[in-house]
Amino acid sequence: MDSMTLTHYILIFFLLCCWAPSAEAAEVVEPAGTTVSPFADENIHINADRMSQNQTDGMVTAEGNVVVLSQGMNLRADQVRYSATTHMMYATGSVVLSKGPTLLKGKTLVMNMDTGMAEMDATLLTAPDSGMTISSEKLVRINENEFTALSSELTTCDMPDPSWKLGADKLKVNLLGYATGHNVIFYVKNTPVLYLPWIAFPVVLEKQTGLLLPRVGRSTSKGVQLDIPVYLVISPSQDLLLDLDLMSRRGVGTGADYRYIRTRGSEGHVSGYQVYDQTENRWRWQLAQEHKEIFSNSANLRMTVNGTSDRAFSSEFGEKSGDYNRQSNDSTINTLNTWQNYAVTSYMRYNVDLYAADNRATLQTLPSLGVSAVRDSLFSLPLYFDLDGSVDNLYREAAPSGQRLQLFPRITLLPFRSGLVQTSLFAGAHVRGYVTNTHDSAGNVQARDGDLLPEAGIRMSTSLTRIYNTEFSSLKKIRHEIVPELSYGFIQERDQRRLPLYDYTDRMIHQNMLSLSATSMLNGKFVSGDATEYRELSRLKLEARYSISGEQRDLLTLVASQHPWSDLILESETWVTKLLRLTFDARYDLYDNRLSTAVVGSEYDDRKGNLIGVGYQLARNEVEYLEGHLSTSMIKPLNLSYMVRYSFDGNTLLESVYAAEYRHKCWSVNLAVHQRPGNQAYTINFTLAGLGSK
Repeated sequence: MDSMTLTHYILIFFLLCCWAPSAEAAEVVEPAGTTVSPFADENIHINADRMSQNQTDGMVTAEGNVVVLSQGMNLRADQVRYSATTHMMYATGSVVLSKGPTLLKGKTLVMNMDTGMAEMDATLLTAPDSGMTISSEKLVRINENEFTALSSELTTCDMPDPSWKLGADKLKVNLLGYATGHNVIFYVKNTPVLYLPWIAFPVVLEKQTGLLLPRVGRSTSKGVQLDIPVYLVISPSQDLLLDLDLMSRRGVGTGADYRYIRTRGSEGHVSGYQVYDQTENRWRWQLAQEHKEIFSNSANLRMTVNGTSDRAFSSEFGEKSGDYNRQSNDSTINTLNTWQNYAVTSYMRYNVDLYAADNRATLQTLPSLGVSAVRDSLFSLPLYFDLDGSVDNLYREAAPSGQRLQLFPRITLLPFRSGLVQTSLFAGAHVRGYVTNTHDSAGNVQARDGDLLPEAGIRMSTSLTRIYNTEFSSLKKIRHEIVPELSYGFIQERDQRRLPLYDYTDRMIHQNMLSLSATSMLNGKFVSGDATEYRELSRLKLEARYSISGEQRDLLTLVASQHPWSDLILESETWVTKLLRLTFDARYDLYDNRLSTAVVGSEYDDRKGNLIGVGYQLARNEVEYLEGHLSTSMIKPLNLSYMVRYSFDGNTLLESVYAAEYRHKCWSVNLAVHQRPGNQAYTINFTLAGLGSK
């Protein structure tokens, strides 16, 4: 090779080296028209129409229909740049970020793929679980459940023209908890109606800590009223409702309701309310408590406490507890232990009679201990032992008090039980003993007395059944059962006036009585497609009693000489359809030819918001009472309701409530008018869907 040729080769080699691209700027670009390979590492996967990667810093650039998948997160955008070194992602153009049901939309996104923290501009956040939508100029995603939105608007209505919204300079949102906002303005459409410097409220359907929506009203007794509730979640098994009640005529009331759940189904609540009544210049209050403690399947304790500062509190402020017609405040403690056929109980009761002038004559049970035995078999014979017994300490200030023993042991014989007739005979004795303390001029006097009164009876019954085939709509079969029963009961007549009288158990009513009853039951078999349902259609019982001794005595009739027949008793319950139920209980006086007592009721509920019910009660021409309620959602979007209670014997309207609720998809307003003797009240209550509910 000559020198000229060698020189040419060296020159060509040098030029090629100078023209080669720099290693620092090396970039792999897929040729046009070829299939783009997706980018993937341990936690991220990227697909796009076009993709390139810088070999030096690992920066991946993806353009056109970009999809990024990472640990359950889905990101779509027009363009994405991702640094495999710093794990930072930059997305622009129609950015959509989703994880689970939560969806974020915006123009730009900067996100740390390791921590999940991100910033988005011009963002729209939707959380279907809460029905909430947040739009903001800038949003910071702390994690998948926590966000901070600047210059934001929040609503649970449909976008883009919501019926209401909350505007805030800064909004912190926890999708598993609640939201807090600063400089908040409440808008109806686009009109500002309320400013709040700070607010906190739940943003999920489950119970969460937050400020509930207030209730506004006015009544003749309390004046203008503003009720502001605050709901606190202490733990998954405990919560607390605080209540601030502002009344222009009565003052400021405060209330609290604490609820809790314990192990094995144990649960309870404690509530209280107090107000310094400006009309009476004194503190007035109410306290209520209920507790159920389940120690085991065979042992439990139940306790209730009810107290008020005065006898008129319930009638004036009872709407807080929903009970303003209470006749007494009862505080009780009851325990129960069972095993096999036996049970042991203890019971304490302190009672405040709200209808009495004072409580001096009110009977208190402090305490009572009881024992029961139920059908304990004896000697492998058709003999069974039953027992009811108690020892009571009975106390009152202004009348005799003392201790009482009651035992009622009995033996039951089941001589034969065939498929046609069932027979049982029993015999027992009522054993009663008393220690009575009285007061006279000589001081305390203690007396002892007792009584033993036998009781026996026999009962015979049978069952007659027939099944009818029917093709009435979905009703395919009707089962009709008639159970006639004949019984006889005997309790010896005894003058018991020497014994103390604490309650009705201290006077055993003489019986020498035959009872005849017949119970008719209809049950239906309903078939709809592949589904089969058995349902009770009707139950009717007719009963009459005849006194062999010639006079009728019971708790309702008391003493009716020369009237051996009792009232004719009819009890019935009928389901005309699955949605319509009729009840009728009545006693008919065979001698005066009139209804002595009657309880009539009817209720129709279509399970779609339409309900109508009426109830009527009559007792011995002394009490006559009517109650009715009606609600309908047929006039969309209104839900209307009406309730009335009227006393015919007093010719008095006891209570009526008119209510109308306007329901929108994302809000509702409820207007109600309450009328009671001496008081008329108006209330208005707003509800924003997804906010302020517990």
